[in-house]
Amino acid sequence: MPDILAIFFLLSLLIYRLHVDLRLPDAAYQLLTYVLLITIGLKGGQAISANANFTLITHSVIVVLLGVLITFVALLFIKFFTKMAKVNAVTLAAHYGSVSVGTFAVAVSYLEVSNIQYNSSINLFVALLELPAIVLGLWILNRKPENGKPNKSFDLKALLAHKSLALILMGMIIGALYGNVAEPMIKNLQPMFGVMLALYLIHMGALAGEKISDIGKNKVFIISFALIMPIIGAALALGAAILMKLDPGSAALLTTLGASASYIAVPAVFAQTHPNANISQALVASLAITFSFNVIIGIKWYTEIALYFMH
Repeated sequence: MPDILAIFFLLSLLIYRLHVDLRLPDAAYQLLTYVLLITIGLKGGQAISANANFTLITHSVIVVLLGVLITFVALLFIKFFTKMAKVNAVTLAAHYGSVSVGTFAVAVSYLEVSNIQYNSSINLFVALLELPAIVLGLWILNRKPENGKPNKSFDLKALLAHKSLALILMGMIIGALYGNVAEPMIKNLQPMFGVMLALYLIHMGALAGEKISDIGKNKVFIISFALIMPIIGAALALGAAILMKLDPGSAALLTTLGASASYIAVPAVFAQTHPNANISQALVASLAITFSFNVIIGIKWYTEIALYFMH
């Protein structure tokens, strides 16, 4: 049976298809995402404070390279099987080279319920994996514009000013500076974290139910890509975890991150820098299909596989 949080998501998706909209008001959704992102940032910052050494630096470099590798593999996958326009191909690939903070939060909850320990440094990797795919995607589109004219795709200010990344970085800076002083704040959030995550998944389930209708002409490829690419990303991330010699719980979380796809940071940045990109198609793949697959059965699979290889 899927994890209890997955049921919240699945039922919300099905109920939306019956024309009952369970999406949260914008203010409530913003509050949930703020709590989620700042908590992840604080834990990542605490990891830096407690484990600032050569190993953490080496692992951080490997994680950044992992984000670049997954983006390239996704782009090759798309280019090999479709004749998708360059801007749409790069946009879709960038979604899968980046990560889903929501998927990570569900995976953390799954490990905690299963009493599986993990290293807090994994929270740092969430922030690190947000950037490479976006930077690489914008660089590709800026380097060889389709119309032959220079563009302003690589807008570093817009990238770094994005809300989700800013909140994670804020939490990381505070966590790194204050270390265990920030621990009471995290502990106070913990009792209601499960309920807040359930509400978040209800909202995301309804949103996924809405996006399914926007799949467009490339239905077969988009569905196939959105189900196969997470497996490829998970395999690459598991390889990185083995190389880094992570503990089983941390390996399970990194594997899950490799399998996830962005539906917050990447679409926001690419919608701003490339208005002609097909963001809806990418969101159908990353949110309606990949997020659904990961939350319902993927996270459990990735955890079991990681535990098998890392023991």
